[in-house]
Amino acid sequence: MQVVVIGGGPSGAAAALTLLDAQIPVTIVERKPFPRFRPGETLHPGIEPLLARLGVTHQLESAGYVRHSGVWSGWGGAMQFVPYGADTNGPWRGYQAIRADFDQRLLDSARSRGAQILAGKVSGIVFNASNEVAGVMTSEGPVAATYVIDCSGGAHTLARQLRIPIVRHSPQLVARFGYVTGCFDDPSPSIYSDQDGWTWVAEVEPNRFQWTRVTEALNRPDLTWIPHGLRDLEAEPSRSADVTWRMAEAVAGPGYFLTGDAAAVLDPSSSHGVLRAIMSGMMAAHLVARHLCDGADAQVCALTYQNWLSSWFRHDVEEMSRAYRAANLFGFAS
Repeated sequence: MQVVVIGGGPSGAAAALTLLDAQIPVTIVERKPFPRFRPGETLHPGIEPLLARLGVTHQLESAGYVRHSGVWSGWGGAMQFVPYGADTNGPWRGYQAIRADFDQRLLDSARSRGAQILAGKVSGIVFNASNEVAGVMTSEGPVAATYVIDCSGGAHTLARQLRIPIVRHSPQLVARFGYVTGCFDDPSPSIYSDQDGWTWVAEVEPNRFQWTRVTEALNRPDLTWIPHGLRDLEAEPSRSADVTWRMAEAVAGPGYFLTGDAAAVLDPSSSHGVLRAIMSGMMAAHLVARHLCDGADAQVCALTYQNWLSSWFRHDVEEMSRAYRAANLFGFAS
């Protein structure tokens, strides 16, 4: 009994840690050496109970990440502060977690608890006699598994191998993002919209700011573009990513689960990218454990996951569509 996890990012590490808690052996196949660059440093406060459940809260507490209690929003109007909320313990606070460090800490935790890390690339799928997913072909050879959990991100590795259609739910959207270093006194993190898209700015380390610009593909900024208030600061080369809203038609089936961006992608205005990755990795692993350890029906587990993730995705699509209609962006007319 073994599970193969494709990808060692937050979703893959969360899946592995959940499986290891259930005494299920795990091999993580990761083609890129760590630490590695990843955008998406802003973590919603809702991530804290998940990290506690995974037993890695101390990893954040010792990292010294920048904290914030809300976001400055100029979405379709004047800039105003929108707090996350509060309880008897005080304001809820998010993290600005440097992803190279955050991802490394999660993967190291999975490794220390017994996950095997295989450095290689998945090149194909292994099937059993019933035509169910039963492992992966890698650059280092085949790896057999009772389940394969795809946590490989927006490349949709398993969906493409299994020829599962990827369904679009928005116009083609592109994010360009980069970093600058220097003094910037405007409040952050902040998000504001204009006629062509929206811009995000956050201080991810002292005097180091990450910016993101999301537009339709036809209005994407050029390689030299930087938000106006940051143009006098020392800039790093920018990059781009396809953030078109999309979801695999099937995110679970005989012998497999898709999680995180491998299952569904939304543009970063939802602020749920890492949160969704970790939650879906945990949920997929929980259902694998229910089948392998508790004897739950495999088809019921797959359907439960399909319905759960589809419902969450639809909810976020509705909320984001409403926000874009309010700002009259990307053809979402009010």
